[in-house]
Amino acid sequence: MSLAYILGIALLLWVAYDLFSGSVWLHREFKRAQEPGAYWGTMLLWLLVAISCFFWEI
Repeated sequence: MSLAYILGIALLLWVAYDLFSGSVWLHREFKRAQEPGAYWGTMLLWLLVAISCFFWEI
């Protein structure tokens, strides 16, 4: 298993945790209840980064 796959799995777990916690970090914390657009946009960004780890090798 390559480092990229391990990183991808870790990031997917992080995205799942953020879904349950209701907050996500980029350059600051976004809370789902207060800023839903920024929250879901940041979640999408992290999800794309996680998925990209399975397609590009480090």
